[in-house]
Amino acid sequence: MKTRKLTLSLLAAAPLCAAAQTNAPSYARDAIQLPELVITATRTERDINRTAATVSVINRATIEEKNFRTLAEALESLPGLSVVRNGTPGQATSVFTRGTKSQHTLLTIDGRRSPNMLAGGFDWGSLTLDNVDRIEMVRSSVGALYGGDAIGGVVNVITESGRGLEQPEYKAMFEVGSFNSFRESASVRGSDGKIDYAFAGSQFNADYPRDNNSFRRTSFRTSFGYEVSEDVYADVKTSYYQTDGGSPGSLAFPSVNDHLKREVTRVSPGVEWNASERFTTRAYYTFENQWQPSEDFGSVNRLSVRSHMFDLQNDLEFNDQLDGTAGLLFQHQDIERTTTSPFGGAFVAGLGSLSGYGQLEWEPRDYLRLFSTLRYDRYSDFQDALSWNSGVSATVPKTKTTIFGSVSSAVSTPTAQDLYFDFPAFGSFGNRNLKSESASTFEVGVRQPLMQKLELGVTWFRHEFQDLIQFIDPDGFGPIPGRPQNINAALSQGVESTANLKLNERVELSGSYTYLTAINKRTGQRLIRRPRHQFMANARWKVISKLMLHSGIQWVLDRQDTGANIPNGDYVLLNAGANYQATKNVELWVRGENLTDDKFEYTSGFPALRLGVYGGIRATF
Repeated sequence: MKTRKLTLSLLAAAPLCAAAQTNAPSYARDAIQLPELVITATRTERDINRTAATVSVINRATIEEKNFRTLAEALESLPGLSVVRNGTPGQATSVFTRGTKSQHTLLTIDGRRSPNMLAGGFDWGSLTLDNVDRIEMVRSSVGALYGGDAIGGVVNVITESGRGLEQPEYKAMFEVGSFNSFRESASVRGSDGKIDYAFAGSQFNADYPRDNNSFRRTSFRTSFGYEVSEDVYADVKTSYYQTDGGSPGSLAFPSVNDHLKREVTRVSPGVEWNASERFTTRAYYTFENQWQPSEDFGSVNRLSVRSHMFDLQNDLEFNDQLDGTAGLLFQHQDIERTTTSPFGGAFVAGLGSLSGYGQLEWEPRDYLRLFSTLRYDRYSDFQDALSWNSGVSATVPKTKTTIFGSVSSAVSTPTAQDLYFDFPAFGSFGNRNLKSESASTFEVGVRQPLMQKLELGVTWFRHEFQDLIQFIDPDGFGPIPGRPQNINAALSQGVESTANLKLNERVELSGSYTYLTAINKRTGQRLIRRPRHQFMANARWKVISKLMLHSGIQWVLDRQDTGANIPNGDYVLLNAGANYQATKNVELWVRGENLTDDKFEYTSGFPALRLGVYGGIRATF
């Protein structure tokens, strides 16, 4: 064990030593590649410097180089985010963007919305990256474009397709590692005339420390497209995944019998029509079925969530200076929960909404862009809401300095669990008197490239909330539940800074620091699971043409968790890996995680994984 730790520590230090030899500053690269064009910030393809938002992109090359297994792992490499797991991979995972709630970050797949889970948010820790082309993360409030789910931002997962490929592409991967973990995947994509296709499947098994903590995940994803004509393209995207594992609970309240299984089936047909050079319309329908049987404290529970969504988007170029986007969104969700528990928890609910939005982008000069968005949401169970956003982006021609900023408002409704999930034996958990949350957001940022090697960025952000819904647990923590309640006012604000340095063709470095204050303004207490300080640093060193070394460190300080703002200790995560291109078609890799064997908890009472070592092989034909 000592030898393995020493070897991995040296591996982690190698890229940083290379940087020191070139007299470079001790920044690091954070697994981000910024392509020229992004889609998610404005729902249309734009140069990243021509948006009034903070956008990061993780491309396919980085996913394979870092060997990210899930979306949550990839997001953890980005600044401004706090990814929190209830223990080991496969357990409940939340993503807090710049201090907002996990329910305030929207997930879309190929631009198509993913429906919320019962408690809001998404199953970040179970979405695999088997055939993902890139991930776009908007860390700005875009609620006027996407709705209240996007107060904190949007994660858009863009999958690979076979469209335009002259020859089919085949991939296979196998990985084995610590905690008796095995991961396998295979994919194929290609095209035949007007038809294109893509298929990917994967399997992951692990036996994590603690009793009742095994985990298994199976995932499939398909895409079929057809060029109806030169101007019309239709496709159908489907996915299915199943997770199955134990629920060991917290250290204070462990369980050796609790078990959770989850199945999610998704079907989404769509069509795109380029009516003219200046007008394009897109229409998507998405159906998703979430089925979740579980055993908790001796009771058998069954949860079914069926979601229907129809999304229509129209893009119009009025002239060379003015563009417009307008659309409609219909959503409906049917939820049913049954239980054998004598304490209750069963309910049936249906929630729906109809929304319309419009956006104008005006570019009066080549270096200046103005944005304005208006949205109206009509809800089945809540008061109608009006949201808006105004932004500006400007680039100084001589220095290439990009300055951007925005101000916006958005509304987010309570989740079904907040409203209806009751335990009559303990009083009431659900709160049918909850109001919708409202948020006002301000953001100002600057990006500055220097000498074509270095890019610096700094962004100030501020979210002011009214009626923010928080889980109030009067007993601190324990098996007796508290209750979700509106708090009068809350605030999250801070500064996010980044640095990316390309020393030469072999060595790239970058780093980031995020300072965050997130508080209940009425009581002055901190909002839980939002760390005050986050440092990240990564390095990448191409030793020879076939060998790549990479390492990264994450330092998280000043956290608080459930109860009366109980401090949750600081932690440092050191990861490193090596990728070797053995042949044109075969790549080998080794990866070490938590190399210092730091003992910590993302969530109080739920231990995170200690040191782990993994290795694998990937073949592409």
